[in-house]
Amino acid sequence: MFRADRLTERRKQLRLTQEQLAQQVNLTKAAISNYEHGRSAPPHETLAALVDALQTNADYLLGLSDSPASSADAQGSLATGSETDKQPKEAVAPEAGIYIAYLGGPPEEMDEEEAEHLKRELEMFRAFKDKRRRERELYDQS
Repeated sequence: MFRADRLTERRKQLRLTQEQLAQQVNLTKAAISNYEHGRSAPPHETLAALVDALQTNADYLLGLSDSPASSADAQGSLATGSETDKQPKEAVAPEAGIYIAYLGGPPEEMDEEEAEHLKRELEMFRAFKDKRRRERELYDQS
């Protein structure tokens, strides 16, 4: 379940107004307000944008984790501002371990940014799927 309180808390930790956050994720201030007051929950695409803007992870905003650290923080790979960080990342060959294979297709090269994006999307999908399963179990019990 989406945790409106965590959205508000994280936004304030980063010293962002609702309007500033809304601009970063291409929403209205009213939409952010609705999420923060629990009147609505963001769809997956919006949740992904909020995760990026708030430098956190989907599990934290969904109440599945108590750690607000982003995936990049956990891996110690946040940009440090050095010149090497500003250079474009090169594609990593499948031999290096970062690749994707579609069902029935050959492995495809991808860079670290693409791999991280896919990982976040998969985490959000799994969290959504788990939430849906728990809701069905509760419904079946009643």
